[in-house]
Amino acid sequence: MKKALAALVLMIAVSTASVAELRIAYINSEYIREEYGAFADAQAQFDKDVASWEAEAERLEKEIIDLSSELEQQALLLSEDKKIERQKLIEQKQQEYQRYLAEVFGAGGTAERRNAELTAPLLKKINTALVDIATREGYDLIFDVAGGNIAYIDENLDITDMLLEELAAMPAE
Repeated sequence: MKKALAALVLMIAVSTASVAELRIAYINSEYIREEYGAFADAQAQFDKDVASWEAEAERLEKEIIDLSSELEQQALLLSEDKKIERQKLIEQKQQEYQRYLAEVFGAGGTAERRNAELTAPLLKKINTALVDIATREGYDLIFDVAGGNIAYIDENLDITDMLLEELAAMPAE
């Protein structure tokens, strides 16, 4: 899909401007993620949140293990009704655990939403800086090589450092 979109954009650009007039540049978004300090801060916050969610998941799992172990140890001493009651409690805890994992780590879950919340302002700022650079420098197309869909590109077209400088000059939010 990305290749098709890039090819379509390139065909439209070539059809509206001669190739000699076309100004193309590229960035490496992976390098920006590594070098742009705000991404490191967002990643650190996200990692802290994930550690908290994982600790809760481990607590829930340990509770299930402890209840199962306790039932196994006391099985001979418990009445059938008590065994069934404890088994139902364990099943309930297992369902709670699975529900928690799905709510936090599943598709569209808390972790995914939190990551989007932390990165959305950064991506907006990057896009604003890219538009500013494209307008100021007269670029018609700016590609991101991080996706790996470009077989060859001249390194002189790399404006990643220019983008990082632009981001550094922008006010912090």
